[in-house]
Amino acid sequence: MKAIRFLRPEVIEYSEIPLPQVKDNEVLAKIAYAGFCATDIELLTGEMVHIKNGNTTYPIIPGHEWSGTIVAVGSHVHGFAVGDRVTSDVSLGCGECEACRQGHYNLCPNREVIGSYRNRQGVFAQYVAVPQRHLYKIPDGLTLEQAALAEPAATAAYAVTKAQIPAGAQVLVIGDGPIGQLAAQLANLAGASRVILAGSWDEKLEIAKQCGIADTINYHREDVAQRAAELTHGGPEIIIETSGNNSALDSAVRALKPTGRIVAVSWYNGATLEVAMNTLIVKDAALIGSLASPNSFEPVLRYMAAGKLNVQPLITHVMPMEQLADVVKLVREKKEMRIKILLKPE
Repeated sequence: MKAIRFLRPEVIEYSEIPLPQVKDNEVLAKIAYAGFCATDIELLTGEMVHIKNGNTTYPIIPGHEWSGTIVAVGSHVHGFAVGDRVTSDVSLGCGECEACRQGHYNLCPNREVIGSYRNRQGVFAQYVAVPQRHLYKIPDGLTLEQAALAEPAATAAYAVTKAQIPAGAQVLVIGDGPIGQLAAQLANLAGASRVILAGSWDEKLEIAKQCGIADTINYHREDVAQRAAELTHGGPEIIIETSGNNSALDSAVRALKPTGRIVAVSWYNGATLEVAMNTLIVKDAALIGSLASPNSFEPVLRYMAAGKLNVQPLITHVMPMEQLADVVKLVREKKEMRIKILLKPE
């Protein structure tokens, strides 16, 4: 099969490699679409935390967001068949340890992560092998293109779940990328009375409004904390920070209503991060981390199939996989509005 490999920092190869070996409990799926993510840029530059700590080494096949069709099944696979349209978890747990038995397979000490951790093969390829226990069928009525956004949607859903949004709460989401956009929609579905999205592109913020988000803030023109306080008359009870920007987390702490909760979804720059802990303490507030997307794929796939979670407007580009270098250039130049770029294998 053909696949993208990062051979070393800033070196991309698109070449023929052997098909994955399929174990008894795995399926082999043909990739229809693979989503490009900021994590893939970090893998390319060598700045990704797993590269730095040695848990991922070059060469690596990146990519972790995908949809496709099963072409072969292992001898112990049940409930899935050739021809089924599927997607999968990113964090692949062992299924046997205490964390996995409790449903926290994103924390499994033996886990692999598709496209990164421990060099589990990613989906920037024509085929991928995935264990049955981490596989999900794509519902009828949902296109393969739309289903490729199940992973960022599931990541957003897990963060919203951890936020424990009270009925009628006012919610601020920071970051207008795919996870921010989806978290804002999911906060609406979770019962928020008002959802505000803060971001940097007017075009992206307009898409959010089209998807039912009440208010937006462009942080190039307005102070996020000040404007959020004005819109909510005292500050949002819940803030979901998806940008990974250090200053954005500071804005979240300043904006938060006393006794509120901040959920941080993204990785942040640097080994350490300054947080205004005294402000959190004075506000009697909580700062919560959210890792990956355990137990969240099936709910978001149902939402997507029912038309309640609108992912189609977020797909701004579909490009051939062999043009990955052009995708990287587009992302780095930041001249063209983009939310989700999908790669399509030959």
